[in-house]
Amino acid sequence: MVDSSIKELFPALKGPFEVVEEAELEGRLEQARRQGLKRVWVVPLGSKSLRERVKARLSGGKEPEILLAEDQPERFTEEALALLEGPPSPRKIEPLSFEIVRSLVDLSSFSEEVHPLVLRLIHASGDPEFLRTLVIHPEAVRTGLALLKEGCEVVVDVEMVAAGVDRKRLSALGGRLLCGVAQGRNPPPGQTRTAYGLEKTLAENPGVGVVAVGNAPTALLAAIRWLRENPRPVLVIGFPVGFVRAAEAKLLLTRQPYPYLTNYGPRGGSALAAAALNALIRMAHGQT
Repeated sequence: MVDSSIKELFPALKGPFEVVEEAELEGRLEQARRQGLKRVWVVPLGSKSLRERVKARLSGGKEPEILLAEDQPERFTEEALALLEGPPSPRKIEPLSFEIVRSLVDLSSFSEEVHPLVLRLIHASGDPEFLRTLVIHPEAVRTGLALLKEGCEVVVDVEMVAAGVDRKRLSALGGRLLCGVAQGRNPPPGQTRTAYGLEKTLAENPGVGVVAVGNAPTALLAAIRWLRENPRPVLVIGFPVGFVRAAEAKLLLTRQPYPYLTNYGPRGGSALAAAALNALIRMAHGQT
């Protein structure tokens, strides 16, 4: 149970766990009685006064038995683990995740061809509100798929992005994964390893068709500068994260003439860049 001020932080949960406000508690307990539940655990999250009010309201002997997690932490943990480590089976977790994502977001503002990509990004971010920040060039998916099917090379900014990419599927398309920071040893003064390495990789590998940045704003700026001077067919995926020039670099990306995939604001990260790449790679294989 949570204070109303933080309820929006918790999307709807599936299964035996629910998030309710204080005003919803009595109604939910009555529903539990009608369902024949024998025991309900309550975990108050929020102010100390909320926890005190919950304790005062949960007295009485009617079923279901009402227990506070903080009063019996070991028993609560044991029973919660039994529920969370049970069904669904591992192979059903991802489909269930996407079922939940679809129930939480409205994709009507996006063309149908980008839906698999958008769903992957929401899944990777764990935040349905991330949808509001997404900016997708109209030709992003078509260009990315065409380049990947042609066997283009892909360059990422850091090893964290590279670690998350499905190299086996990329290789099956004829592509190769390159990492900018690995090529950025001994950068010139005033330039980061990621920026130097990404520029160097683009210069030395004319087959690079997809650029994916998930960490360093300097790498995205370097890619924008290099591609401005050396145009080529390309898709740029820009999800650098942070509070120093990340938002500005992504805004600048949206002003470029080539297809891009990015988001407004400081949020981003390697998981998002890898998720976008994997979504496109799977789509290039005909999988959604």
